[in-house]
Amino acid sequence: MPQHIVVVGAGVMGACTAYYLSKRATGDVRVTVVEKTAVACGASGKAGGFLALDWNDGSEIGELTRASFNLHAELAKSLNGERYGYRRVETYSVYLSFGSGKSNKEIPRENSTIDWLDTKRVRSVDTLGTVDNTAQVHPELFTHALLEDAVATGHVQVRCGQGVASLLYGDDDPTKVIGVELDNGEKIDADAVVICMGPWSGTLPMKGRRRNMLPITGSRAHSIVMKPEKTVPAQALFTAIADGSRIYPRPDGTVYMCGPTDTEELPQSADQVKVDSTATDTLRSLASKISPILASDGTQVVATQACYLPISRDGVPLIGAHPNHQQLYIGTGHSCWGILNSPITGLMLSELLLDGRISCLDSESVEAVDPKNRCS
Repeated sequence: MPQHIVVVGAGVMGACTAYYLSKRATGDVRVTVVEKTAVACGASGKAGGFLALDWNDGSEIGELTRASFNLHAELAKSLNGERYGYRRVETYSVYLSFGSGKSNKEIPRENSTIDWLDTKRVRSVDTLGTVDNTAQVHPELFTHALLEDAVATGHVQVRCGQGVASLLYGDDDPTKVIGVELDNGEKIDADAVVICMGPWSGTLPMKGRRRNMLPITGSRAHSIVMKPEKTVPAQALFTAIADGSRIYPRPDGTVYMCGPTDTEELPQSADQVKVDSTATDTLRSLASKISPILASDGTQVVATQACYLPISRDGVPLIGAHPNHQQLYIGTGHSCWGILNSPITGLMLSELLLDGRISCLDSESVEAVDPKNRCS
């Protein structure tokens, strides 16, 4: 069992990993979370936080997602989920028309379950999920809650302000990772290192050829957060506008709205992410068109933001031990399902680190996300 574990990245993956390690740590086991910018500074602070039980059924991560959805419910009980916006929601697919003329007749009220939208624009409403299988969290508050609880155990320390410049390797075995070197030259020894750097996981230099770097890239997504005067019901919406905008009202009275991703190059760090005002202005304009509440002069835009989703080469997250580097572990590449699948990722990594094996999922599900043969 490793006595000192360094987790690189204080996003939701690093937070969940530290949390589950802290719950099972005994004796002198220590965990140091190293973060270059700030806790939840990337997608973990700017994502929508939508959770779905069965939307990945039939895929490689189907069982992973189901287990993680249930872990979210357990965490909400133990951590008081109200403090980070956990709640079950109704979820709908909404098709809206922006044409003009007599063809835009208001749909019958009995067919419109979302009365805070402009019903003259709504052409159809289909149920995608209910409180039984869809939910939400506020990602930034969720990440902070996990780390605060982990630190309170005395086993976890969070260090922000310096990123990891490189991994340290043993002199006797050049494949064994024995710590990290920070941007300021400081070296931190460790018995195990876990990479949870989101889209920046693919930029960390590793010993050997460049192709040994993790096959992770980033895809930028924009979003806005609005604060209307009136309360909007707990109804998550998936629309056909702007290539699939998503709208998530939150318990704190705000409404989150995001748009499609683009191919803007990944910057060096999360604090250098640029916001394209055209993208956020488009979202605000669309919000005003689809809902009288969001169009009101009293609705404030409290955040215009962008983040990068971590994308793996095959679209499946990398969770487990690196096949070519001893004592190096990975939890990244979750794409748009990162918030949803963070608890099971943290639990899997904690089991692997402390027990040497993953027991919370069946072997087939573990094999689907194993980095073996996918990191070269």
